[in-house]
Amino acid sequence: MTNNRVLKTVPPKERQRLLALERKFRASGDWGPWDTIQLQPGQGGDGWAGACHQCRRNRVFAVLIRLDASGVVHLAVSSLSGVRPSWPEMQRIKDEIAGPDATAIEVYPPKAEIVDEADMFHIWVLRGGLPFGLHRMQ
Repeated sequence: MTNNRVLKTVPPKERQRLLALERKFRASGDWGPWDTIQLQPGQGGDGWAGACHQCRRNRVFAVLIRLDASGVVHLAVSSLSGVRPSWPEMQRIKDEIAGPDATAIEVYPPKAEIVDEADMFHIWVLRGGLPFGLHRMQ
């Protein structure tokens, strides 16, 4: 179901109700407006999450936002259910948070660098475009 420890503390009927609402909002595309929460340095802990400066959330998704030292913006996306966002959902999240003209990538790292402690999905918004792509024919 989910690795969400907080959700596991919710009474079963309420948990079912919350997950049914998430499914409904995802299916309809009616996520509601994005709320913005400013985070203090270190508020997310000692690792990369502690460097997040903002959280954006709506009725379906929460997105931690971190600017890394290279100027790339890291978006870490999660939902209550932990269900992986579809490609159109991730595209919409990228468009609504970073802008429709931004380029973002998802990374599949070497096995030794994998971190998989939560049902969270990551994209990195680049400052420029990619040197490759489906529309670059050279």
